[in-house]
Amino acid sequence: MKLIGLTGTTGSGKGYVSAFFARAGIESIDTDAIVHRLYREDEDCIGALVQAFGEIRAEDGSVNRKTLASIVFADRSKLATLNSIVHKYVAREVERICLAKEKEGCDLLLLDAPQLYEAGMERICHRVVAVTAPESVRKARICARDHLDEAAADKRIRNQHSDAFFEAKADYVINNDGQASVSTQVERIIGELRNG
Repeated sequence: MKLIGLTGTTGSGKGYVSAFFARAGIESIDTDAIVHRLYREDEDCIGALVQAFGEIRAEDGSVNRKTLASIVFADRSKLATLNSIVHKYVAREVERICLAKEKEGCDLLLLDAPQLYEAGMERICHRVVAVTAPESVRKARICARDHLDEAAADKRIRNQHSDAFFEAKADYVINNDGQASVSTQVERIIGELRNG
């Protein structure tokens, strides 16, 4: 089985691109969904986050993601602490899913992981696809998606790697600026992955 990493900056449209892979019959592992599940259900993970950041739980005992975001996006060292805690739980779950999919006979599996490089998960990927978009486009998407003002969206963008970082490290780059044909780019990449 070939595991294909899909990554890129916030607001680049990784979910949108992932949907084109899904239409081509390629399943994906959504690490954001795994993190959300960990924040709701994994007592060990929640406990480690409370120990690191103080009382960040909502009334139901889950992690209050807005409270946590307000802490970590204001301080790079706290963001690094968050990543060091959460990545090990995500990696364990990704490994479990990959083993199950391989047993099912899956040939190509997409790993949708915004934090692919930070978590070191590029090492388990056959190839990496990065999604890029101009900063102005990303900022507008973040504001609309997360109901943030421009200053908060800027803060999120500044706490991530640039498009140039992803372009230099990835095997493939998909331009998702709203003008280029994403479907054509995805079809080309799938063809090369299946034949290469």
